[in-house]
Amino acid sequence: MKTALYIKVVAGKGRAVFSTEAIPASALIEECPLCIIPGNDNHLLSQTTLVDYFFHFEKEKNELAIALGFGSLYNHAVHPNAAYEIDQKDRCMRIFALADIPAGTEICFNYSGEPGNAFKEWFEARGMKIIS
Repeated sequence: MKTALYIKVVAGKGRAVFSTEAIPASALIEECPLCIIPGNDNHLLSQTTLVDYFFHFEKEKNELAIALGFGSLYNHAVHPNAAYEIDQKDRCMRIFALADIPAGTEICFNYSGEPGNAFKEWFEARGMKIIS
């Protein structure tokens, strides 16, 4: 599904991803190419603002990834309306709807991988509050 995604600033969260079109449950929202950071370089990432935007790519090799497109800009939600999967073979991230998402609704996923998990430590370390 090709959606009309856009970024809007949300109070208390910063940039957030939305769509001008309704997105049906199970629809592919976006496929994002990944920029892979080799394991021996990922310590450098923690010294930059990109530390808040990476995903684990291949944990055994200590590799990280930055998702291009809107991929690294989706916010966390305790009860998300979207989820992502990382495809190591194709080196991409696919984002899909968990439920119908009305136009103009923020698209979020749960970074802990478990809906209902607040992922509190990440937010508390950054002095941020969790918005459900």
